[in-house]
Amino acid sequence: MNWGLLSIAMAVGALLPIQGALNARLGVALTHPMQATLVSYLGGSIACISVLLFVQASLPDWKRIAGVDWYLYSGGFLGVFFVSGMLYLMPKIGVANMLAAAIVGQLLMSLIFDHFGFFGALVVEVTPSRILGMILLLVGLYFIQR
Repeated sequence: MNWGLLSIAMAVGALLPIQGALNARLGVALTHPMQATLVSYLGGSIACISVLLFVQASLPDWKRIAGVDWYLYSGGFLGVFFVSGMLYLMPKIGVANMLAAAIVGQLLMSLIFDHFGFFGALVVEVTPSRILGMILLLVGLYFIQR
């Protein structure tokens, strides 16, 4: 296990409640959560372009974009539902409750993806210890929201 990479992953994950709280406030400041989602994605697009320019990487050309399988673009589509869901739910149930529930949902779906190798994921079979871990996450969610 690479603890350095896990530490970086935890630091990146720590950005999610900050993003969610800011987006939730943006959703309240604007007249509709989808407006805040749009603004969030525009900000993300500006950040991506800035990073590409900084690392001197080019933007993808249209021919390459057109050649990608259509379903690979659904990640952004699904991201809109995630961001909008956070915008809607965080002010109603709180940041910790929203993210705890989201993490449980993400990990449950991740176990399914790992087990079946969906979309080319590394196949990692569901084991009794992974099932126990999922049960403990559900118990943790119960106590966090209590």
